[in-house]
Amino acid sequence: MELKEFVKKTLTQIAAGVEESLESVRDSGGYVNPATRTNTKISNNTHFASMPNGSNVFLIDFDVAITVDDKAGTGAEAKLKVASFLSLGVGGDSENKSSSTNRISFQVPLALPVDPISENELKSRDAEQKRKSQEFENRSRNKANRDPYM
Repeated sequence: MELKEFVKKTLTQIAAGVEESLESVRDSGGYVNPATRTNTKISNNTHFASMPNGSNVFLIDFDVAITVDDKAGTGAEAKLKVASFLSLGVGGDSENKSSSTNRISFQVPLALPVDPISENELKSRDAEQKRKSQEFENRSRNKANRDPYM
């Protein structure tokens, strides 16, 4: 499998697994990836950012063994492929082939699907906080605008 296909399938399956588990976990009384606002400076590195909707952004770590096959012959090209340790094949093509295996590590940020109920609760809390903040600002502004000699 080519590296790009492996990464694509891995990220897609992680997101799909989270999405498919939302309702059944909620039915058990929990939340999968609840919408939150967190201070990433004090978090324990479980994630590094939050989206405006409260969805947390996680770093997905990849540590993959890849092979680079260089083929000399008809239609020769080099591709990065996730290393497979068992490869069987039969063919009649004539080619010269050299292969090398390397490990690569990288991270991909992924904002997972957020639980819609917790997202709505977060929106409500945000709206209430904004309303209270505006009330406080209005009261402060009114106090500042009063003439102290009246």
